[in-house]
Amino acid sequence: MDKLELNTLQFFLNQNDIPLIKGKPKTFLGIAKQPHYENVLSNIYAFYFDVHEVHKLKDLFITSLIELINVSPLAKEAKVFETFLNFEVVTEYGTKNQKRIDILLQNQEQAIIIENKVYHTLNNDLDEYYNEINVATKVGIVLSLHPISDIKHPHFINITHSQFMEKVMFNLGSYVLSASDKYLVFLKDFYQNIINLSRPVMEKENIHFYYKNQQEINQLVEFKFKLRDHILSQVIAAGNTLEGVSKYEPRANSFNDKRLVYYVSNKHSNLMITVVYEKLLTDEKKMHIAIEMQGNLLKDRERYHAIDFTEEEKQHAFAEHFRTTSVDWSHFSVQHYHPTEDEISNLSQFIIDKLNQDHLLSIFNKLVLFLDAQKTEK
Repeated sequence: MDKLELNTLQFFLNQNDIPLIKGKPKTFLGIAKQPHYENVLSNIYAFYFDVHEVHKLKDLFITSLIELINVSPLAKEAKVFETFLNFEVVTEYGTKNQKRIDILLQNQEQAIIIENKVYHTLNNDLDEYYNEINVATKVGIVLSLHPISDIKHPHFINITHSQFMEKVMFNLGSYVLSASDKYLVFLKDFYQNIINLSRPVMEKENIHFYYKNQQEINQLVEFKFKLRDHILSQVIAAGNTLEGVSKYEPRANSFNDKRLVYYVSNKHSNLMITVVYEKLLTDEKKMHIAIEMQGNLLKDRERYHAIDFTEEEKQHAFAEHFRTTSVDWSHFSVQHYHPTEDEISNLSQFIIDKLNQDHLLSIFNKLVLFLDAQKTEK
């Protein structure tokens, strides 16, 4: 990239605030990989609709739903429901044609028929659902993630999940004192799950910003990739100057790909120098170099105390990770660095200097000799 292109990118950065795209907060349903399953959501709704349940939120959910029904087009000049009491809550209510109503709220004279939709298309037989329930006053609701313009049934209205849950949270204040703290936490988490489902990953303002500045943004992305390529090539170059090791890069798309490079001992494949460079591409601008052991080299760790390390080497050997962990890999020695921009430009030399100055290379070589001797004894 020439100086003119760099100046153009710098001007772009000076003139624009890059939008911060926040990730969606994790929820329990998200962690369980079930954030969007309709039957799971229906069961949670049913739990909170039940005024006698242990949440002790009483009629919060039914009151909130009725408020939305009574301001819908169905209400027109009069409320649909003045009260809605002594009702039972049923999920997966079966019709005579073996179809299922997702949630049914019903007493002797009234009913609310809820069709719960998340990602599926609305192709249910709403007529059958409506005709199945034989009470004087009834209304159907299609509960969807996004507004549906045409329900195609005169007695069904559309309410979105977010509209309903926002009404619940708006009304929550007067119920909090009597509610169970445990189920208040669950309710807030469920509300966040609905928000996560209802909102796109990227807002339209951010999408507009991207297309407006697409060329400059793509140049910046390419710029980052070129920096990563520079860092990787420098790490590899440093390894190529060392004797007795072979460079090994983790396979593409693995966890360690584009994170680190191993300099593996030619004599002992479970002994290596590991250079972890990934955070040089972040604002932390740091890296670490470790002498790593794996597999059988971690058996009988006390044996390495027989090595005649110098006092300077002892200060860097036997790292806490080596002394305290029991996994199948360990850092025998590790050093952390914050190289300057000038040092990153000549990173290979920086790595070689640190391997020598911090005694990592001498420790590594003594480990090789020690393992050679043990192999010969056997």
